[in-house]
Amino acid sequence: MFNRLNAKRIKTLVVAIISVMLMLVSTISFNVQAAGNSDTAKLLASYNISSSSYIVMSGSTSEVVIEKHAERKMQPGAVAMLLNAMVALDHIRSDEEYENVMDVTEKLASLGNTYVQGESIKVGDLLNAVLIGGDMQSADILAKYISGNRANFVKDMNIKVQELRLMDTQFDNPSGAYSPQQYTTAADAAVIMQAALRYEEIKEAFTESTTTVTAFTKDNSRKIHFAASSPLLGVYKDGLGGIKSTLGEPANNSQYLAAAEKDAMQFIVVLMDSNDSSIANEATKLLDYASTIATRDEVVQADKIAGYALVRGGEKVRVPAYTETKGFAYVPPEGSKELVETETVIFDGITAPLDAGSKVGEFRIYVADELKGTVDLVTKEKIEKGWPPSLIYISNTVSIVLASVLALALLLALRILYVKHKRKKMRELNRRLQIREMALRQMEIDEDRKRRNWTYGGNYEAEDFGPRTSDIRRETLGRDPDND
Repeated sequence: MFNRLNAKRIKTLVVAIISVMLMLVSTISFNVQAAGNSDTAKLLASYNISSSSYIVMSGSTSEVVIEKHAERKMQPGAVAMLLNAMVALDHIRSDEEYENVMDVTEKLASLGNTYVQGESIKVGDLLNAVLIGGDMQSADILAKYISGNRANFVKDMNIKVQELRLMDTQFDNPSGAYSPQQYTTAADAAVIMQAALRYEEIKEAFTESTTTVTAFTKDNSRKIHFAASSPLLGVYKDGLGGIKSTLGEPANNSQYLAAAEKDAMQFIVVLMDSNDSSIANEATKLLDYASTIATRDEVVQADKIAGYALVRGGEKVRVPAYTETKGFAYVPPEGSKELVETETVIFDGITAPLDAGSKVGEFRIYVADELKGTVDLVTKEKIEKGWPPSLIYISNTVSIVLASVLALALLLALRILYVKHKRKKMRELNRRLQIREMALRQMEIDEDRKRRNWTYGGNYEAEDFGPRTSDIRRETLGRDPDND
């Protein structure tokens, strides 16, 4: 009884000690995390960020690295123009369409000061003016070209928002001009920027520092020069560029989206309602700090073959697709790395010629079945146009091999026909020789018989050969048996 009581007390004491230890560990862990958050807060406070809300997100993994009031609804500004370009690119079906022109009507002319009524602008120029120059009037004209009117285009923009699964974004016009009926958040804007960077046309535009648009009439034309709206371009050494627009209310503040590559990882920064003159400095500080604390769980290395792309009309029709950069994944602390899955997607309809570095697919990284990041798959060699068989995916090398095989087959067939013909002639010659030999032998026999007087109808001497058979038979048949 006593032993049983002691064992129970000891068990209770052990449980109490373990509970106290767990509480201490939890407290220590909490204090460490709080201290870390406090240090981060102090550092960010020292940056004097003017933006009402901001976010830095890893475009490679979708991890939110830094944020402040990222869920606060704000005027979209430049976010609308970025989505404008995405919707336009979704509707443009061929490179030739960039050469189509759009006329500036009286209503379109009233929406800005860049173009005047009666001028015409190419679609490709409008797109560059939107992405590089951040021109709002160009955004309205482009919307008119794509959907026929602003209402239809805005509807397409909001459908695109739904496809991106964004719940806190809504658009009321194609350009981002101030409207109480539209809004977005820094968090949603970062996702839109991440999706936009999957368009090669947008990525390329963000690297340009200037663009020139030609507005023309029947009688003359004029050049309109735009400088890049992104203050980060050329300032931040790893900057990819971005898009900025100044809000109508308040007049001196801007919405800004940009991206940068650091240590093989892509970062997206969004500054909402930020002081226009301090955007570049603030974005640089946030990007620098975010790159030091972002999670880097590597999923795939750079420069690795992830698949093969089919190239129609190329000198080579099957080319390896290499990962352009490293691929990373971010799994929340409560998650498991088993949630990470990957998928290699090779684009259809790839046609020659292709420059080295052309994007031919994506290496997609999913966490819990949700797309979190992509790595571009590119070619490492230039692919020139091939011979006509390449249009049905037969490369020049294979064409040479097939032509060689066909030539050999043809030569073999001709050789077989030649041999057969020769054998036939030999058989005919042999037959003729046999006939001739038989004729000669028969002639010899006939000559010999003639010489010996051996003929089928010749006379036979009785003393030599006896009675002829015909005589004997005639005598036998002509005898009367009654007279025997």
